[in-house]
Amino acid sequence: MFQPMDVEYDPEREAFAAMKLAAEADGAERQRWINAALAWIELIRLRASACCELGMTDEAA
Repeated sequence: MFQPMDVEYDPEREAFAAMKLAAEADGAERQRWINAALAWIELIRLRASACCELGMTDEAA
């Protein structure tokens, strides 16, 4: 069964930070930060999907 993790990070904040770093970088480093941001965004999507399946609100996650 899915158990929400007790986490101390905010995936949305992390995605935003990665995109900010991407904007400041060039070439391969920029692409790495974009990929990191996309990974954080995917975690946001998966978390929302799991919460919906369990009937939880986003705040309860």
